[in-house]
Amino acid sequence: MMQPTMNTAREVIVVKSADSAVVAGLARTLGVPAAVATILAVRGFTTAEECTRFFSPGQAQFHDPFLFKDMEKACDRICAAIRDREKIFIYGDYDVDGVTSTAMLVRLLRQFGADCEYYLPNRLTEGYGLSEEGIRAVARQGAKLVVTVDCGITACEEVDLARTLGIDVIVSDHHEPKNRVPAAFALLDPKLDSCGYPDDCLAGVGVALKLAQGLGSRIGAADDVWSGYLDLVAVGTAADIVPLVGENRIIAHLGFGQLPYTKNEGLRALLAAQDCDGKNLSTGDVVFRIAPCINAVGRLGDPRRGVELLLTDDPALAGLYAKELKEANIERRALDSQIQEQAFAWVEENCDSDADFAIVAGSRSWHCGVVGIVASKVVERYHRPAILFAVGENGMARGSGRSISGFHLHDALTECGDLLEGFGGHAAAAGMTIKEENLGAFRTRFNQIAHTKLTASDLIPKVNADAEMRLADLTPEFYAILKRMEPFGPGNMRPVLVSRRVVNRFNPRIVGGKHLKMMVQDGGAAIDAIAFNFGERLAELSRAPAYTVAYCLDENEWNGKKSLQLKVRGVEV
Repeated sequence: MMQPTMNTAREVIVVKSADSAVVAGLARTLGVPAAVATILAVRGFTTAEECTRFFSPGQAQFHDPFLFKDMEKACDRICAAIRDREKIFIYGDYDVDGVTSTAMLVRLLRQFGADCEYYLPNRLTEGYGLSEEGIRAVARQGAKLVVTVDCGITACEEVDLARTLGIDVIVSDHHEPKNRVPAAFALLDPKLDSCGYPDDCLAGVGVALKLAQGLGSRIGAADDVWSGYLDLVAVGTAADIVPLVGENRIIAHLGFGQLPYTKNEGLRALLAAQDCDGKNLSTGDVVFRIAPCINAVGRLGDPRRGVELLLTDDPALAGLYAKELKEANIERRALDSQIQEQAFAWVEENCDSDADFAIVAGSRSWHCGVVGIVASKVVERYHRPAILFAVGENGMARGSGRSISGFHLHDALTECGDLLEGFGGHAAAAGMTIKEENLGAFRTRFNQIAHTKLTASDLIPKVNADAEMRLADLTPEFYAILKRMEPFGPGNMRPVLVSRRVVNRFNPRIVGGKHLKMMVQDGGAAIDAIAFNFGERLAELSRAPAYTVAYCLDENEWNGKKSLQLKVRGVEV
């Protein structure tokens, strides 16, 4: 019997097309190079007015929070609870989105005079979202009103339980609803068809921000009451990998601008611990340096430390919490590496590139707090939807999945609903629980669904490029215009450019064990390039007479000097 073979993904470069008349019009009207106009056009900006709004995101562009159908009910109920001194609980989630949502609303409601506490479930013992255990716990502490953040839209039984215990529930969430929605006092979720809100891309903390805006308006507070929390909201929004378009782009732009000057002692301490204090931060800085520390404590157990970090006004205590979070992240990264190696080995031994359009794996030795991170690494390596399960001693497996473009993960799980004990999430990421004995049947059906939704070409990763460039046109002035398109992220990714028929000015060399350091040239222009994780292609690129390179333009600083360099995204020889 032949050993199955699983190929790692080799990318192809696809250059997007733009209407030449639109490009010419934007270049002329805006006074920008044709390449910039092309980038804007392929992203759907066809008029000067749209481009102006894009380059100048501001608070005035926020939608009215009362476009949420139930916003008035929600605000009135919270105001009544504040007036009558009822105990309010913010019920959050253990990821960065949920932690920042929780901290923001607790701070805001206490600022408005509310008797407000919070509850976050333990990932290891309770799992995601509202639970019977959590509802009974807040009931014992005298809760009369629960406001969920980043969870609750599928918690029908739990909301019913709360009502029997005399607790009103306001659900604020951004996850996909199911056919039945909870009988809550109010529902705030832009993905509900009946919701009426025009922007369905908000993160959970974005929905919480709209609630904060609505409350501020009801109470007659100035806008800076809620806008002062945009640094927290931006961290949660970036960390949840939602599209940075619409209101999310405004949140990220304004919030990132606040971060270097944040008044939040905990956030300031965490920035300092990660050597980010006083610096202008990018989406990447937040996603890869700040968010993992907040996530780590929730992944390994109790997420309350993350909330307490963001609630404290004591600089000394904030420093201690930040140190704890940093150490937890170091522990989490070691665990990631171990499980990642095991997951890759399992895939290589058990999967076949032609037969397996999706990857489903599980182990009793894997930690449920990090399987989602490792699933994303599996997707990155093999370019297939991937779900990894941590199987508990009780025979219940808890999994986390990540997907690729063209495969809606939540919809696929819906088709497997009879095999699952529960699930929830989005098109690109989801969580689920299943009995261990059903894992085999789930793996088979999930793969069958992948075969019906995907083609072999879908499993080839594509580097989608915005425009073709000559290296001579990569000037500091051009780079300065690209910088104005920040913050980058899903829906507004860093522009990818393509240069054809480039040659090596010098032979590429390995740096850092697995990366390529290069200098490429076309005509008389040459520029440095770094190709992360391209080390295995050293021989191929060294002997190539010419090739096509896709890249992001970046700035490198060395010995106090700044110079432009290419960050290579793909190569075709």
